[in-house]
Amino acid sequence: MKYSATLVFLTIAVCAMALSPDDYFPMAIGNSWTSQDSSADGIDTSTAAITDTATILGYESFLYIDEGDEEGDSIYFQMRPTGLHQIIFSEGANIEMFVLPASFDIGDDWTMMEVDSTWTETGLDYYLQMNMFATALELENCNIPAGMFSNCLKLGNNGIWKINVLMGTDTVYSDMSTFGSYMWIAEDVGPVKDISWDIIEGDTIWTSSALLEYNFANIDEEIIRPDDVSIFAWPNPFNSACMIATPIGAEVEIFDVTGRLVETLPASEEIVHSWTPSADEPGGVYLVHATVGEEKITSKVLLVK
Repeated sequence: MKYSATLVFLTIAVCAMALSPDDYFPMAIGNSWTSQDSSADGIDTSTAAITDTATILGYESFLYIDEGDEEGDSIYFQMRPTGLHQIIFSEGANIEMFVLPASFDIGDDWTMMEVDSTWTETGLDYYLQMNMFATALELENCNIPAGMFSNCLKLGNNGIWKINVLMGTDTVYSDMSTFGSYMWIAEDVGPVKDISWDIIEGDTIWTSSALLEYNFANIDEEIIRPDDVSIFAWPNPFNSACMIATPIGAEVEIFDVTGRLVETLPASEEIVHSWTPSADEPGGVYLVHATVGEEKITSKVLLVK
């Protein structure tokens, strides 16, 4: 009887222990994961690895390169006091996601991403809304090609994005999609299994992934390591301040469309700069120039007022 009571007490104590992303996302240069991916297009394998580090917003950030990502996005993971964050620098958009809180329990939920943006371009009004939420569902054993993993964190997420484009009061374009996934994350290994879905115009598109093997010793030589990071700005459009990612050591100059120099951001060891326009700067397009040695890169940002 006393033995049974002890087991019950230990079970309750283990379930009550707070969980941490440090236990589930091993971050080190050279860590790599090879997975089998399945979708309507067929079955394929892909390898992802942590290939470099950088300082972003004052935090050490780990560059995650996925050879199966046709978009060529630069994905960084960073641990902040609030928890694990993911920053994606993409040609189409720049996204920051709150992956896991610094401390959480089974049953907790949180907002991973929240975007509510409006801007005007070429006479059209754009309204974009995107929300994504996550829940720590349970601890569950997971049997996959890479092996049996006990007490994996099962994470559920769901979200929605909507876009409306108006000319005056007339809607010229409108679209919406809902999406979600279940992800299993093993202690000291990382994500080992994923089932995702998108619902577009009533049709459900399924994809899945399972870990085949992982290597925490060295970087696969076939994985391309990028030489630098192009200019990315987010949010873009923005109405108060924006973050500008550039190659390390770049000096950033911001001009308006007339060629007037608005501000100079000095070179630093960080790849992300913050720009807050003065209150008297008018809304409109601004040109961002980054200079590293003899290399010059240019991008545009839209200030909305």
